[in-house]
Amino acid sequence: MTGKPRRSTFRSRLDDMITALSADIINGKLQPGDFLPSELTLVERYQLSKNSVRKGLDKLLEQEMIEKVPRIGTRVVGIGASSGKTLKFGYYPTLMLEVNLPQLIALFRERFPHIEVKMVPISESLLAANPQEMIERDELDILTLNTHHFGVALDQGALPGMLEPIQPNTDTYPFLLQSFIQDGHVYVQPLTFSPIVLCYNKHHFAEKKMPEPDGCWHWSDVQTAAKALTIKHERMGLFFHLQSNNRWPLFLLQNKVVFDRSPEGKLIVDNERFRDAMQMSLRLFEGLNPEMPYMSENDSDSELFFLQQKASMIITSYYSLNRLRHAEFEYDLAPLPYLEEARTQLLTIGLSINRSSSNKEAAHTLLHYLASNEAQQHIRQHSLSIPSSKPMAEWKGKELLNRPSRFHMYRDIISTFQNYSDMNITLAELEIIKRNFKLYWARLEDFDSAFRKLEDELEAIPFTLE
Repeated sequence: MTGKPRRSTFRSRLDDMITALSADIINGKLQPGDFLPSELTLVERYQLSKNSVRKGLDKLLEQEMIEKVPRIGTRVVGIGASSGKTLKFGYYPTLMLEVNLPQLIALFRERFPHIEVKMVPISESLLAANPQEMIERDELDILTLNTHHFGVALDQGALPGMLEPIQPNTDTYPFLLQSFIQDGHVYVQPLTFSPIVLCYNKHHFAEKKMPEPDGCWHWSDVQTAAKALTIKHERMGLFFHLQSNNRWPLFLLQNKVVFDRSPEGKLIVDNERFRDAMQMSLRLFEGLNPEMPYMSENDSDSELFFLQQKASMIITSYYSLNRLRHAEFEYDLAPLPYLEEARTQLLTIGLSINRSSSNKEAAHTLLHYLASNEAQQHIRQHSLSIPSSKPMAEWKGKELLNRPSRFHMYRDIISTFQNYSDMNITLAELEIIKRNFKLYWARLEDFDSAFRKLEDELEAIPFTLE
């Protein structure tokens, strides 16, 4: 090892300098006629060599934003070639509610009026099937990307040619970046995150004179409470969309399942921890509504039933709490109950840039704005989602929304956050497991039959899922 900084580090710092200077010119912080800081100042500020700084300035010169004044310095000309730029921004439709995305883009347009943003809703099914093909088809410049879909791109080997390495915001919670690093590069700037948690109706617990959930609860405690809270033909004590890839894998994570692989790279599922976790995923509902594991179409059904007070407890995320903004009853949060060990799944949504985009400078400007203090504080104040910026997530001030009293509970359980990739499994393989256990969860097939079908399908796969 030479100890020299990686070439990618210089590239990231150079991109950061170009983006910051162009943003200051576009938003008017640097006016035509103003001079940029000296090359020496830029060298020290961005830890670059003089040659690298000059290369960056040449980029702005090409964009017609600056001009060189001999023996004096570098003078701002104006917005130059950035004028009239149109960015195609691919976004998850749920973010319209979860981070108030229309308002964020409106704020961006106020700061950068010369960058037009064309909003393109992302099809999650297409993104999960082939991320690179979807990005190219829609000609996206910048897009939102969660940990699941980033994993798909990684498994398909599409990452290096698909996404531009970025320099993340320094205020970002460090643990959020780990899921988006490959070969020393960060490819996604986290925007928001959420653990999976337990949400409960405080009135229902008070009505039954029952203690509220806390961090010591096991799933057996949930089962006991659910039975006591259930009122036949009126409400369910517990409800969640079991088939969601953000729900059923929780039982694997908490039972400390880590999959082995054959010499050919095939997933090996024949181990006791996996068997116990999958059986617990259904055993939890013994004595409750027998149709519960199969009576929902998606995660949002949980919040719908909860909002109607037809469910006393739900397994949910901070993202989904946004559907409860106008709840007319008091509810609160608790850490997810556990099996062998307290663990919960971490969900992260971030921003990434198409490596083939012709509008990279403008794309970087939007990415850095959405990670800025202004945008992150807007998310904190106007939604129930958790910003990726630590100072903004932990901001204290006048609240504009009704929040559960334990809203900041996530800070106390950070050590329990896990990703499905920690189990040495891919998203495609999780889908195979789910597909083979659907009849089991519907109580139309016994465990051993579902397990044998799963092993047969995994064995029939000719190549590893890469």
